[in-house]
Amino acid sequence: MLGNTMRVGLFLAAMAAVTGCGKKDTATTGKSEQATSAEKGAGDETGSPATEKAAEAPKPAAAGGPIAKVNGVDIARDEFDKKYDKMTRAFTKRNKEIPPGLAARYRESILKQLVDKELLDQKIKSESIQVDPAKLDEEFADYKKMFRTDENFERYLKSSDITEEQIKANISHNLAVQRLLETRGDLAVTEDEVKAYYDENQKRYEVKEQVRASHILFKVGKKDDKAADEAAKKKANEVYALAKKDGADFAALAKEHSQGPTASRGGDLSFFTRGRMVPEFEKKAFEMKVDEISAPIKTQFGWHIIKVTERKEGRQRPFDEVKESIEKLLKNKKSRRAKADLLKTIKAEAKIETFLPEPEKPVAKPGAEKPALKKVEPGKAPVAPKPATPEKKAQ
Repeated sequence: MLGNTMRVGLFLAAMAAVTGCGKKDTATTGKSEQATSAEKGAGDETGSPATEKAAEAPKPAAAGGPIAKVNGVDIARDEFDKKYDKMTRAFTKRNKEIPPGLAARYRESILKQLVDKELLDQKIKSESIQVDPAKLDEEFADYKKMFRTDENFERYLKSSDITEEQIKANISHNLAVQRLLETRGDLAVTEDEVKAYYDENQKRYEVKEQVRASHILFKVGKKDDKAADEAAKKKANEVYALAKKDGADFAALAKEHSQGPTASRGGDLSFFTRGRMVPEFEKKAFEMKVDEISAPIKTQFGWHIIKVTERKEGRQRPFDEVKESIEKLLKNKKSRRAKADLLKTIKAEAKIETFLPEPEKPVAKPGAEKPALKKVEPGKAPVAPKPATPEKKAQ
């Protein structure tokens, strides 16, 4: 069974190609022009086909010929080209030149994926590994669910130039690889291993205290004089008096009076942990109770009226709550190691020929000079990033 970790990886990479699917939350990743794990098929084990012990040195590319041969089996050049075009789309969409070093790494990475996949396919065939059609349907259905709607999934297919059949083929390959690995050794994870991992990584399972707050901002700029500051403070006190009245609608007052970018959503800043806001704002917000409204407080951005709307106390997630996710994590690690070991073994016995195309040499422009290097003051320490302000976080 493909783990949730892999499915999430597939989903995050896929959703980067889907527009209009909503904002990401604080737990994610995502933003990649690389192919999804399903599209890669063979994974990311270290080592390049061109440098493996059994691999021959790359030969000049033959026009229209294969990009590689694995035990006499051709790997089509158009498959390589398609993956390379997809991986470099971020550059080509903006008519940007791909740095030669990066282009070379892309080519080597794609070639390695294709060679690894062919090696594994040959091993799967030689050992008569079969994939249960019902299991394939189940995994494909789970994959589609991560797009939330059929419209999102169709948009992904179109933007990524991939078909359902290709996705199913990639999932089938991964299921077959997993079955192959299972036949070669025990990939099970014991509860003692899970508990040991939990005990050694307690901090990973800490939930920090969080506050959800809304605010009304009356801006005061750095160049504003004392009179402007006093006027902003006076206005803040007037609105504070309105906010404290019985039945007052804080969100409505924020929409009407706040000068911050969160005004349109009633001043809502959502949840934040300590260290996310400027010190004066954070200190006050974490001191307050739910539904409490603060008198105006001053920060470098002006005067704020704060209302705390929700709190989440910090806690340590218990073992029983996280043991299933840890078990899946450890199983995935064992599978990756087993796959890398298997590839190392079969590569040593394989005949691999690669035909990477020669990289294009950039043409120097007349009169072009190398840009001058920026001088750095010796011993000057880098400036540490500042905590987010309420206004920056809200944008």
